[in-house]
Amino acid sequence: MSVEHSHDLVNMECFDVTYTTDIIRKIVEDILNKNQFNSENIDKWSRQIVDSCQKSLSEIYNSFKTIITTMIIPKNDENIHIGNACLWDYQIDGSTIIKWENDSMYCVVSAFALSLSSTN
Repeated sequence: MSVEHSHDLVNMECFDVTYTTDIIRKIVEDILNKNQFNSENIDKWSRQIVDSCQKSLSEIYNSFKTIITTMIIPKNDENIHIGNACLWDYQIDGSTIIKWENDSMYCVVSAFALSLSSTN
């Protein structure tokens, strides 16, 4: 599964948080939207999300290394606390965290894009 991209955004030179977030949210919704939490499907869903995000982001950020992580957990009374920190060029590189939920589960996806070109 891959998300269609408009031609003018292909081969982006700087990380676009809004556009990237929209792509990842669409992928997660397409994979999980009609499903209820089932521990037997977590590995499959996680792999689908990671692979689809990696493919879609590599199509638009082909001069970047991308890192994708995902976590799918059942919904209960527990809280989720997630954070990340990076040391990089904030004008080019970037990251985003997407939290998605339905009535039975949470899904959190983190995406990082690091430019392969040096600005020094």
